[in-house]
Amino acid sequence: MSPLLLSTLLSTFLSVAGTEPAPPPHTDLVGNARWIVKHSNVSVVATQSEFLPGYPFAQTKDVADGVYGQKHSTGVPYIYSSPLAQLAHDFMANPKVTFAYSAHFTHYCKDKGIDNDSPTCGKVMLSGEMVQVTDTVEKMWAMLGMIQRHPAIAFYPPGHNFTFYKLEIRNIFTLDYFGGPTRHLNVTEYLNYTPHW
Repeated sequence: MSPLLLSTLLSTFLSVAGTEPAPPPHTDLVGNARWIVKHSNVSVVATQSEFLPGYPFAQTKDVADGVYGQKHSTGVPYIYSSPLAQLAHDFMANPKVTFAYSAHFTHYCKDKGIDNDSPTCGKVMLSGEMVQVTDTVEKMWAMLGMIQRHPAIAFYPPGHNFTFYKLEIRNIFTLDYFGGPTRHLNVTEYLNYTPHW
């Protein structure tokens, strides 16, 4: 990354808000799912392990869905990874993965004194296939969100060939209140949702 671009990105997007707007009512399942993905800076990503055949492999991973503190979002998680990473080895061999989110990854549950395991601390599981981001405009979108939320990426070693990947979502499960099992959401409705927070 050029010093000029780095300086511009850092000066423009480095400040991350300390709290999020309130989530939608729990009856708005799609809105809550989008809210959690938008306002989470990390996720747990589960893959089929290459080094432990037959076992799942999961790790926390920095994510971004646009610039923190701005309304615009896509609902799609973006990551920045080196092909040397174990996670990348796994999804290059088998692109099917699941991103698990909790509202505990935001400030909401902690601020409200809600335990992670409570159904009122929302959960979202996005399953699909990882693909490399190749479009120039989309790469910039991913970069703006990632470097504002995770400024350390600007200093990752160039020789490790870090690049952006995103999840092509195929299935969505969510839970955000008492009284029932995890709910299956319509992917098209989720992706087309217009945030109001």
